[in-house]
Amino acid sequence: MTEPAATLPALRQDLELLEAATDIDGAPRWLIYDPLQHKFFAIGRSAHVLLQIWRTDASVEDISAEAWRQFSETLPPADIAEFIGFLQAGRLTLAASGGGWRALAATAEKQRTSWSSHLLHTYLFFRIPLFRPERFLRWTLPRVRPLGTRGFAVFISLTGAAGLYLVSREWDEFRATFAGVATLEGAAMMGIALMLVKLIHEMAHAYVATAYGCRVPVLGVAFILGAPLLYCDVTDAWRLKSRKARFRIDTAGILADLAVACLATLLWAFLPPGIAKHFVFSLATAGWVLSLTMNLNPFMKFDGYHIAGDLLGIENMQDRAMAMGCWRLREILFGLGAPPPEAMRPPVRWALTLYAWSLWLYRLVVFTGIALLVYGFFFKVAGLVLFAVEIGYFVIAPVMREMREWWNMRRAIAASGRIFVSGGLLAAVVGLLAIPLSSSVQIPAVLGAAEVARLYPALPARVGRIHVVHGDSVEAGDRLVGLDSTDLVQALELNRLKTAVISMRLDRGASDTTDKEEAVVLENELSALRQQSEGLIRQRAELDLTAPFAGQVVEMLASLQTGRTLDPREPVLVIRGNGDGQVRGALDERDLWRLREGAEAVFVPDDLNLPRVAVRIESISLSAMAVLDQVELAGNHGGRVAARADARHQPVPVSAQYAIRGRTVAGLPDDFRVRSAAGVVVAEGTAESLMSRAWRQILKVLVRESGF
Repeated sequence: MTEPAATLPALRQDLELLEAATDIDGAPRWLIYDPLQHKFFAIGRSAHVLLQIWRTDASVEDISAEAWRQFSETLPPADIAEFIGFLQAGRLTLAASGGGWRALAATAEKQRTSWSSHLLHTYLFFRIPLFRPERFLRWTLPRVRPLGTRGFAVFISLTGAAGLYLVSREWDEFRATFAGVATLEGAAMMGIALMLVKLIHEMAHAYVATAYGCRVPVLGVAFILGAPLLYCDVTDAWRLKSRKARFRIDTAGILADLAVACLATLLWAFLPPGIAKHFVFSLATAGWVLSLTMNLNPFMKFDGYHIAGDLLGIENMQDRAMAMGCWRLREILFGLGAPPPEAMRPPVRWALTLYAWSLWLYRLVVFTGIALLVYGFFFKVAGLVLFAVEIGYFVIAPVMREMREWWNMRRAIAASGRIFVSGGLLAAVVGLLAIPLSSSVQIPAVLGAAEVARLYPALPARVGRIHVVHGDSVEAGDRLVGLDSTDLVQALELNRLKTAVISMRLDRGASDTTDKEEAVVLENELSALRQQSEGLIRQRAELDLTAPFAGQVVEMLASLQTGRTLDPREPVLVIRGNGDGQVRGALDERDLWRLREGAEAVFVPDDLNLPRVAVRIESISLSAMAVLDQVELAGNHGGRVAARADARHQPVPVSAQYAIRGRTVAGLPDDFRVRSAAGVVVAEGTAESLMSRAWRQILKVLVRESGF
C-alpha cells in the first residue's frame, strides 16, 4: 500500500477533465485526458471529488477532511494515497512529492526494461506510424458521407442478398475456387485483397470518428506476432459521452467489410472466368471472413470487444472481467470472504466472471494453436524457442501470476476451512487421472462375411441366361449366369473347319502324292487342333459364372440382362458366404501395446438398428498400414480414422494404424450377410490412466522432434 504523502503533488496543467458515459450500474464517471501520451484515464466519483479540492499545499489528512466538509464524501487517507500513486504511475503529476527531477528519474529507471524483455514485447506487438490522415479525412469527409446514409445501407443489403442468391445457384463453382488460394498466385491475390479490405475497414473507423469531431492522429501498421495489420488511432472517441456514437465508430469497420463482401459477391456472379473474377472472389472471402470471424470476436481486442463493452456499458471489460474471474475462483476454492474487486450488481459480476473464464479457455486453445503454428513455420531450433515464448508468455505466465497471489494469501487460505474440501476434490481428480481405470480399447472396424467373392467374366461375353436374382441363396457350384462368347464360337467354328480340311487331306493321302508326303505334318496339326478344340470347349464351359461357395447373392450388376455384352473389368455378382463373420479394423499405435491377439471383444455397429456381435481378435499386423484397406474407415469417406488422399486417391492414415483381423464367436447374424457394417470393436486390453496416456503422447512428440 502506498504511504500517505506529506503534501499533494502538483498536477500537470495540460490535463483535461471530461465527463464520460455512466458505468453499467449508472454510476457517474469522468475521464482524465493526457495530450502528451494521448491516453484517457477513467475515474469515479471519489477521484472526481479529490480533483475538485486538490491543493498542492494541503496534506492528505487536510484533503480527507475537506472532502467530508464540502461533499460529505468519506475518503480515508489510504485511499487518497493510492490515488496519488495512480496519478504518479500514469505520469500525470509534475513531480513526485519530495523528490523533484530525481523522483522522475527513479520512476523512469523502474519502468526501463531489459533488452530481452524489450525484444520479447517487440516480437509480440509493435506499431509503425505511417502518416497523419486528419487533414485528408476532413477534406474527403463530405464526399464519403453518402456512404453512411440509410439509402446506401438498403442498396448494400439488396446487393448482398442478390449476390448470395446467385452464388447459391453456382455454389459448387464458388467452393471450387477455394482450391486456387493454395497456389502462389492465389495466395498473393488473397494477400492483396486482405490489405485492401483492411484499409477500407480502418478508413471507415476514421471517417466516422472524424464525423463525430474526434481526432485521428495516425494511420499505420501494427505487427502482432510478426503478422502486419493496418490500424488507425481513434482513441479520441473516448471523449464522446454518447455510447451510441462510440458504438457507431466501433461498427463502422465491420459494416465496411460487409459492404465490400456484398459488392464483390454480386460481381463474382457476373464476371467471366479470369483474374478479375478470382480477385473479387478474394475480396468477397476476405470481407466475409474478417467481419464475421475476427472482428466480431469479443475475446480479442478488436471491434467485437469494443462493441460488447459499449453495448454493456463496461469500459476496460477484459481487465475488469479478469479481476472478477480471479476473485470468484478464489472464493469458490478457498471461501476467503474477500470483497469483490469493485461494487457491482450480482448479475453483472456473474456475467463478467463467465466472460473471464471463457476468455481463459479461449486463450489457452488459441495461443497453443498459434504456438504450434509458429513452431511449424520456422526451422527446428527457432521454432522451439518461439513455441516456448508463446506458451510461456500467454499460458504459463498468467497462471504463475495467480499462483503468486495465492502464495501471498497463504495465511488466509490456510485459515479457511474450505481449503480441505478443495484439496480433497483436487486429490480425487488427480487420482482419477492417475489410476488406470480404463481397460477398454476402441478400434474403428468393419464387420461382414468372412467369405466374399466378386465374380467377373473371364473375357468379353454375352449374357445367355440369368439363373438367380438379388437375395437368392446359392450352393457351391450352382450356375448363376450363363455366358457365351462370340469370339469363342468363332474360334470353335474355325477350329472345326480346319480339322475337317486336314482330316480330308489325310483320307485322300493314298491317291495324292503331296498329301501322302505331308501325312506326318498333317497328323501333328490335327492333334494340335483337337487339343485346341478341347481347350476352347472347356473355356466355353467355364465361361459361366458359378458360386464358389455356399452363400447369398448380395449385389448384382444393375444393367444385367439377357443379350448384354459384359466387360471383364466389371463385377457382375457379389456373393457372401454363410460361414463366420470377419471383422477388419485399424488400431491406433497409441493402443498397440495394450492389445493382445486372442482378446475377447464386442463389435458395436454405427447403425443402432443392428445388433452387437461378439468377436475375437485373431491377428495384429507387425507393421503400420501404408493405405487403409477399408475405405469406410477413412475420415475423408465419413469414417473415424483421420486420413488424406494420395496421388491415386487412396486413403492414407495421418497417424500410424495397424491392421487387426478378428472372427465372430457365434457365427454371423443375418443382418450382416447382405452388407458389411462399420462400427467400433471394443476390446479388453491393458488398463491405462489418462495421465499415463498424456505422458506417452508428450514423450512421443519429444522423441519425434528431437530427431533421435
